[in-house]
Amino acid sequence: MNTNLDAFENDLRALNRRELPEEWRNEILQRSKPATRTPRWLVAGWSVAWAAIMVMYFTTPAEPATPSSDSWSKAAPTMLWQQRAASIEALLAAN
Repeated sequence: MNTNLDAFENDLRALNRRELPEEWRNEILQRSKPATRTPRWLVAGWSVAWAAIMVMYFTTPAEPATPSSDSWSKAAPTMLWQQRAASIEALLAAN
């Protein structure tokens, strides 16, 4: 190893560290109090609201799509939906 690094480390170890004044320590500890938390009633309210939103989202039936005879591109998603519904019914019947 390089002897200069060893001498530098020895010099650092030889330095006397000063202690912080007690007033500083107390001031730092007073300022480092934990942050306030969100009230439990507010968290519970948000949870209930999100649960209600999810229940309404998954239980509300979708609007039926009416196929348009003048545009095949509008009817294609409806046919695809019917194919998916038929394959789901076939899977459910198999189980």
